[in-house]
Amino acid sequence: MDIRDRINKLIDFKDITPTELVEKTGIDRMKWANLKRSRVRAQQEHIEAIVNLWPEYAYWITTGLTLPEAGQISPEIEEARKNLSTGT
Repeated sequence: MDIRDRINKLIDFKDITPTELVEKTGIDRMKWANLKRSRVRAQQEHIEAIVNLWPEYAYWITTGLTLPEAGQISPEIEEARKNLSTGT
């Protein structure tokens, strides 16, 4: 999984709409659509925008690794934590 894949996975996991993504990042909708459709590689602006929006995923986005003890998580870790807290 590359950075583009991780960004797309996080956007899907957070269930954010394209309109919300544009509003929260200031990046044009077509740039996000092209990233989503794998037409372009993740650019610096995409990475910075996602990291600014969800800083707890910065390490995972850039490396694919996590450091939960430092607050750097992945969608899988967040999902597991939610399931533990709800008992599902």
